Amino acid sequence: MTGNMLVFHDATTNIDILVDQVSKNSPRLDARDVEVVRAAKAAEGEVWSPRLLPYQDWSTRVEVDGCGEGADGGGVDGDLLVVGALGMGLADDERERLLARAAEQRSGDAAAASSPGRMDDGLRGALRVRQDEDGYALVGVDLHRLAQAAGRDDDLVVRLPAFVDGVPVVRVTAEAFARRLVQGVGVRVLVVPDTVESVGAGAFLALSAQRIHLGCGVRVLGEQPCDLAGVSPRLARRTYSVDVRNPRFSARAGSLFADGGAELLFLASPYAAHAALPDGVERVGAAAFAAGCEPPSVVDVPATLARVDSKAWDDAVWRCPQRTAAHRALAKRGVRLAGPRAVERDGCWYDFDDEGAVLVAGPPAPTSVSKRFAVEAAVRAAAVRGRSAEDEGSPARADGASSAGTASQPAAAPKDALTLPREVEGRPLVRIGVRALPFAPETLVVPDTVRVIERDNACRGTKRLVLPEGLRSIGAHCFWSRTLEGPVPIPASVRAVGEGSFEYAVCRLEHTGSVVHVSADQLLSCFVGEPLDAASAGGGEGAAANDRPDAVAAHPAFGNEEGATPEEKASAREGASQLVPFDFERYDELLRSGKNLPDRLGAVLHRLTVPYRLSAETRTALVGYLREHESEAQERVAREGDRALVEALVDAGFIDERTFDRQIELLRAANRTDCVIYLMEEHRKRTDSSSREGGVPSARERFAL
Repeated sequence: MTGNMLVFHDATTNIDILVDQVSKNSPRLDARDVEVVRAAKAAEGEVWSPRLLPYQDWSTRVEVDGCGEGADGGGVDGDLLVVGALGMGLADDERERLLARAAEQRSGDAAAASSPGRMDDGLRGALRVRQDEDGYALVGVDLHRLAQAAGRDDDLVVRLPAFVDGVPVVRVTAEAFARRLVQGVGVRVLVVPDTVESVGAGAFLALSAQRIHLGCGVRVLGEQPCDLAGVSPRLARRTYSVDVRNPRFSARAGSLFADGGAELLFLASPYAAHAALPDGVERVGAAAFAAGCEPPSVVDVPATLARVDSKAWDDAVWRCPQRTAAHRALAKRGVRLAGPRAVERDGCWYDFDDEGAVLVAGPPAPTSVSKRFAVEAAVRAAAVRGRSAEDEGSPARADGASSAGTASQPAAAPKDALTLPREVEGRPLVRIGVRALPFAPETLVVPDTVRVIERDNACRGTKRLVLPEGLRSIGAHCFWSRTLEGPVPIPASVRAVGEGSFEYAVCRLEHTGSVVHVSADQLLSCFVGEPLDAASAGGGEGAAANDRPDAVAAHPAFGNEEGATPEEKASAREGASQLVPFDFERYDELLRSGKNLPDRLGAVLHRLTVPYRLSAETRTALVGYLREHESEAQERVAREGDRALVEALVDAGFIDERTFDRQIELLRAANRTDCVIYLMEEHRKRTDSSSREGGVPSARERFAL
């Protein structure tokens, strides 16, 4: 270039000094050096909108709404400009200032217009502008051509032009830095001139710029999301600076603010493990936190904060004072909140209330395969370029340092078990908070002091779950890792289980001993959040006649002992039905339809094993389903069944004279001796009974073992 330093390379100068130098004397270009894009307009014969009369014809009318004088009479009521200004709420003095400013812009800067800078042939057309009514809008910046002129594709300092042929550049559109124009070019500093008044939303999304400087004229700034890993080359950090004369925006320590610091638009990245929002912030914008880097695990919140629009850090622990507007808003959307007394123990955060300790956040989620691959790829790319991994923009650790430098070293193996403590700081652990355990190790043991597990504790990654007796309620959407090894015992003390919990799991209800298969469809959930009454929990009238008194009464939850009277057993069953957090009537409908059950055959076999509140009609339907899949059902019984299941199938009529031979042979082959002995004894009893009634036993019966 000759006289227009739009771009140059600088990797050593202090970035603050560099910004101060390049923000002065913004470039002024000749119209012949840019590509002017004409705004779209109707072609000949097309009508885009109703046409108005020419201004002169309209203004010379005698009357305007019957109350004004014509233009020749000296009135102003018929002036279109005045009427429009009044409709927009502009005062006379403000309108005059705008007119004077427009006249000044139209005339342009005399010195600049007399000798505008020219660019060499290689850069002509690298910038695309569109002429609007109030000036030029920058619609395209080809960084590839600018980088070619600078001889480097990294650590570039780019200054946007302030004037084109004396006409100011007043707008940067959302497509100005399209990905196809900027990909692969690293910018150290991007300077927006003082003439720019508006920057479109997402204008800098695809731009790999470490520092963005806004001039004093910027009044409108759309949301500028930042993804450090989504640009090329990958960014390690992004910061902002703002001209001190700008009345709308300001910058402090690289963070961008609006309204005198009341609104946080962007927090300088990367972030430490323990981050703190700046003092005095009342609102946090939707794009305030950068993506593509390690988010903090703990966020300290000032007492002035009232609203947080960004949801990027919802998995962090927010230390927020209670009884504040921010606390109420964050709690409503399920953010993990802790007070100033919160403590950390073995990677878990605990808070305290009047009842005892509360688990706020469990151990961090394990590193995903894709993230490990990205770290290793960043290391390889840095080695190829001959630069450090941090400079290359590798994924940052929670402490703000680069994790790529240690990517080749084996990471510490995550614990495969989490046993929560019974006490924290001398107070019993009584509750697991909202979203405290979105992830959990393969084995999770909940102590017997816990009474409530709140919603959204998904425990992804958990295979073995131990819930204590004494637990009262389980919130919605808990324990849906879909890898739980069942049956998962649900203690008899549990009175409520929220919807969406235990997806695709096999659970044992300790109230009744029933084993149930949970569907993944939340609309088909059979758990209930409140205890059911006897009718709704038991399946309606007439169901009690089909209970198995021996199986039900034998369970310790019913308080039955040897020799209990039928009235005592019935009373125990009735009391238990009011405590079971499960709708058996709805579950039976689900078994009959088979909707969204991964193992319908196993669910039917388990339901028949302990037919608690199972109606005769439903049992007949379930046995019919087994007969439709007879061969598979018999093999399943021999492979996985026990004596209780065999007894239930004999009582239900599935194992009869016709199916006895094949079933007993399969049980013998599987070495199920207890089941074989039971079937032989049952067969002998029936044979003796038929002989006493005058029946003649068959040859097989006479020679049976």
